[in-house]
Amino acid sequence: MTRKPMPTPPDAARRSAGAKVSLNRALSKLGLCSRKQAELLIAEGRVRVAGKVARDPSLRVDLGRDHITVDGERVAAERKVYLMLNKPHGLVTTRDDPKGRGTVYDCIAGLDLPYVSPVGRLDKASEGCF
Repeated sequence: MTRKPMPTPPDAARRSAGAKVSLNRALSKLGLCSRKQAELLIAEGRVRVAGKVARDPSLRVDLGRDHITVDGERVAAERKVYLMLNKPHGLVTTRDDPKGRGTVYDCIAGLDLPYVSPVGRLDKASEGCF
């Protein structure tokens, strides 16, 4: 019995056929940094797309086709690492807190991990997974 390939869902076909995202989001999706940190890199002129300095964080890029570099080094997706953390009460789900409160990143300090991006929004009083 020969199986026929499953049709590609329209949204998956669109993503693989050149769907574009903003440059700051692309750098975040590739695991380099947060979108806010990407905006700073772009503003400093450290990011190039197809060899040209990119100064607009909203520039639309194709993750599968566009050659993106930061400080002369090609940015490519790294192997993804997924962590599940039962967020303790009293920590906020952010990388940097201007109020100086403890963050979920305090729970993973000192571990040799690639860039870690939280999923979900849990406030200080909440507890659970992020």
